Amino acid sequence: MLATVALQTRYGQAWILRAAAMLLVLCLFLRPRPDWTWPRALASGLALLPLALSGHAAMEEGRTGLLHALNDMLHCLAAGFWLGSLPVFLLILRRWTEPACRADATRALMRFSTAGHVAVAVLLLSGVVNAVLILSPEGLDIASAYQQWLGLKILLALAMTVLAIMNRYWWVPRIRRQPEIALGPLRRNTVLEVCVGVAILLIVSALGLSAPQ
Repeated sequence: MLATVALQTRYGQAWILRAAAMLLVLCLFLRPRPDWTWPRALASGLALLPLALSGHAAMEEGRTGLLHALNDMLHCLAAGFWLGSLPVFLLILRRWTEPACRADATRALMRFSTAGHVAVAVLLLSGVVNAVLILSPEGLDIASAYQQWLGLKILLALAMTVLAIMNRYWWVPRIRRQPEIALGPLRRNTVLEVCVGVAILLIVSALGLSAPQ
């Protein structure tokens, strides 16, 4: 029974691929080598891709199914980069308080903020495409519990975007000139982003198990 589900269903095949990718990630992180940064990042991204094959996209066939799966993969990669980078961002903020690390930490903050622009743009655009692909057969229905939760997810994603924009254009540029003022709000906003991101993941988990009706 388990072998049939694992080998003969798209859901099972997706989780086999994910397990293999996670094993690769584990092996790369258990052998600490500084020159393996990019292989670790690529393997981590690879572990996210099978998630797109086990959601609503797995129920579709043909070009629509392929488009939905590819779009889901982009969505997963962007979300994984954004949410997964936030704890590292907090660690960099802690290192910024050390004078010897300040210059490197400042460069890292700016680079993260720049890369975050791309991740946020891809995340929002792919999220819109996903919503259209999922809801177009059913149409909008404000009485639908699924669509209500989807609307809440969208609102929370927009809230995360606002927090990210505040950090990038208001607090990060001030960290050099007014660190005593900027560090506290920057840290609080980032922690809040993490909390909102976790809430979004919980909603996504529920949506993935629900029919879009």
